[in-house]
Amino acid sequence: MNMTERIRCFLPSLAQCWVIVFFMLAVGGLGVGTLISVVCAATGYDMASLNPLVSYLLPILPAFIYIYFAGKDCSTPIPVEKAEFGNISPVVAYPLFAVAILALGFVTEPLSSWLPMPDSIKQIFEKILSGSWWAFATTVIAAPVVEEFLLRGIMMRGLLKHTTPVKAILWSSFFFAVIHMNPWQATGAFIAGGFLGWIYWRTHSLAACIFIHAVNNGTAYMLQLLFPNLPPDSTYKDLLNLYSDNLYWIVFVIFAVSLAAILIFLNRKLSKEAF
Repeated sequence: MNMTERIRCFLPSLAQCWVIVFFMLAVGGLGVGTLISVVCAATGYDMASLNPLVSYLLPILPAFIYIYFAGKDCSTPIPVEKAEFGNISPVVAYPLFAVAILALGFVTEPLSSWLPMPDSIKQIFEKILSGSWWAFATTVIAAPVVEEFLLRGIMMRGLLKHTTPVKAILWSSFFFAVIHMNPWQATGAFIAGGFLGWIYWRTHSLAACIFIHAVNNGTAYMLQLLFPNLPPDSTYKDLLNLYSDNLYWIVFVIFAVSLAAILIFLNRKLSKEAF
């Protein structure tokens, strides 16, 4: 059985999902991260100049190794689920997904931006959202692909076989918040993860989740490029208040109405028999 079939066979339980998170954070984030720091210190290499794509991918490798070996006992490959968008064409669904995630981030920002960000964390985000090609590749391409594959394509897919859709969505959202490893992103990640989990449940389309995630990260990346003088913890309110005090609330109402309309429409039209 090849690597793809092994991974496809692996349908983790909640306990196994915790193991994956352990490998991502403790073994990968702490263990591999410490090893990288030691090697950089021993060789005199400036860790701050380490390629962001490399520093992002290396700590995640232990989780993939665990998943590979966890699927070794599977004897029958599980067929790939076919994406189902119900009565909506993907040509219509994808733009709606993009508007929905942007509106969701805007409307829920007061909940996700309540905690002030320390200067040390701001510096990390400035590097992550820098204008380099590698920063773009990490933030807008690698992170959506890797995180959606792990959170929705592996963990939630398994949870949907072991528990109810609501619990599977909530647990995958919780894990999505936890793997960001900081409270300044946790609330927003949990909310976005809930939307991504719901889309995955209703469509079983990993590609749609990757697209939504990429739109979300790409928006943050583009805003940092367009407004480099704004600190990385700036909110949409900070940005729009540069132009008009009332503009934020006008956009807020537009996005709130748009989000409600899109969610109602998607709930009626998307496949109801996804799993």
